Amino acid sequence: MERVKKFIEALEKEGIDAALVCNVEYSSRPTTMYLSGFTGSLSFLVITKENQFIITDSRYFEQAKQQTFFTLIEHRGLNVYDTITNVLQTVKPQTIGLEFSRVSHEMYIKLTERYPAVYKPIDHIVERMRMVKEPQEIENIKRAIHISEEALIQTLPLVKDGVTEKDIAAELEYRMKKLGADGIAFETIVISGPRTALPHGRASDRRIRMNEPILFDFGAKYNGYCADITRTFYLGKPDEEFLKIYNTVLEAQTLALEKGNGRMSGKELDSIARAHIVNKGFGECFGHGLGHGLGLEVHEAPRVNQSNESILPVGAVVTIEPGIYIEGKFGVRIEEDVVIREDCLERLTHLERKLQVL
Repeated sequence: MERVKKFIEALEKEGIDAALVCNVEYSSRPTTMYLSGFTGSLSFLVITKENQFIITDSRYFEQAKQQTFFTLIEHRGLNVYDTITNVLQTVKPQTIGLEFSRVSHEMYIKLTERYPAVYKPIDHIVERMRMVKEPQEIENIKRAIHISEEALIQTLPLVKDGVTEKDIAAELEYRMKKLGADGIAFETIVISGPRTALPHGRASDRRIRMNEPILFDFGAKYNGYCADITRTFYLGKPDEEFLKIYNTVLEAQTLALEKGNGRMSGKELDSIARAHIVNKGFGECFGHGLGHGLGLEVHEAPRVNQSNESILPVGAVVTIEPGIYIEGKFGVRIEEDVVIREDCLERLTHLERKLQVL
């Protein structure tokens, strides 16, 4: 597999003999899936130039045989660390790469006690590879987006005075699954009225009322890849204050979509939208970054914010999601998913961005 070949080449450049990818209760499923294709909840990948092994238990023996070309090592004992140690002793690496951000301290101690070696972080290697999406990865994201958008279109007629946020969230998730989603990419956000000022508020038992905004932040997952879309609607007649803020967010996003390209940093792209919001007097009400990478995880590299001074890689998929949040009143956020191209941002989302009154 070409990905594994590139991964091994990157390991060799850093003097790492073997990589150990530890996936416990899905802790590293994105990396495991990216490199091997395996999607189960428990696995340990041991990757060297000569051998690629996958260790898993009896729940997943047949699944591993179907999903991956890695050599299956069946774990049948009570202590999986014994099985890992036995495999490592067959390849005898002196330097082992770990995703330090996904390995608990307890696991690290147990590994190093059983197999003493030099352990080095490989998070940056995995992150760098996963940032740039292959054509098929982008197609999977497109499909996840299409499912999400169609599900929202089917759900909007159900938004009525008196319906709870939880009811609408459940209907939206049901429709995403009916349309072919593997599941949801993250917990669906449906919030209304003053609760729209909570950037990541959860759907509650609050009943939606006339003459107030409703914010949806949601996404389907398809073949392991995520969509992430936000739209803010209004049930009834919006007042002038709401229209002013909505249009400010829309204008800021439009500027970023029109001016963004693969020759600028995450900070520079963030600044395009942020400067407009600041100039309109709402800078203190836009507290998060403009966006983030999107793929096997809903939040991954690269970041589109003031701390990322690295050039955004061509082929990365990111979100563009400016927002303004007025505490105690309401919030507005609009979110698009785009591919970074050399000269532009290619939009993957197709829902209307102008304010829709329900």
